[in-house]
Amino acid sequence: MIFIDREATDENGTAIRPNSAWFDSAAIATEAAIREKDQHEVDETKYKHSEVRIALEKLFHDKCAYREWKLTGGSDWDVEHFRPKGRVAEREDHLGYYWLAYAWSNLYPSCTHCNQKRKDKPRWGDLAELPAVGKLDQFPLHDETTRVMSHEDNDKLLHEHTLVIDPCYDDPEDYIGFDLTGQVFSLDDNPYGETTIKVFNLKRRRLRDLRRAKVNSTVKILEFVKKVEKDGNVAVAHDFRSLLDDEQADDAQFAAVARHIIRDPDAFGVA
Repeated sequence: MIFIDREATDENGTAIRPNSAWFDSAAIATEAAIREKDQHEVDETKYKHSEVRIALEKLFHDKCAYREWKLTGGSDWDVEHFRPKGRVAEREDHLGYYWLAYAWSNLYPSCTHCNQKRKDKPRWGDLAELPAVGKLDQFPLHDETTRVMSHEDNDKLLHEHTLVIDPCYDDPEDYIGFDLTGQVFSLDDNPYGETTIKVFNLKRRRLRDLRRAKVNSTVKILEFVKKVEKDGNVAVAHDFRSLLDDEQADDAQFAAVARHIIRDPDAFGVA
């Protein structure tokens, strides 16, 4: 996960968001949701509208907001509600954040493995079939007394003590790190990293192995840069540092992995 500026603009200075017609339509749908509450039948055509999808793709650099894997490689992806729209797993008496079902600020691009419950299926040499895990309706708080229960308290949303990292509000790199195998871990065992990793099942084995390839490529480039710098070959070092920039660019897959290595190369054996 990396931080995403929700107010970002494109290369021409245009705000990356759906057009005004979509916002007008979403406002009308939101009024209906507030009137009807748990009786409201959410209109998927609104929050899954093409205007939403293309804006999310652009804003999040064509990547899943949580695992940082490219979404545009042929597989479909979900428009995910950060705060669940219909129910909340941690509170049976909660109707869901129904008033945010069409809120642009509550919509995120997510791969199905992060957003839905999916099994971590066996790998060669690791034949255990692990339970189905994924976000679905989870939205745990550090303090349940801060939970916003209805639209009437919408102005208190920022006071919810959320345990799930919001990549458009928090900087995930302050809470989550990676090891040599590509496995993710919570920095200093902080509860925000731990909970986010668990909710989105970020330790699944295939994802770990994909990140390991990122670790290996970043470490190799960094080792070469260190070597040529030590040899005094400044020009070559400069050229290869540009490759490091590519590895950690916002639009690179697993940019957070590369950034973690570059911040702490000693942990990866790069002296």
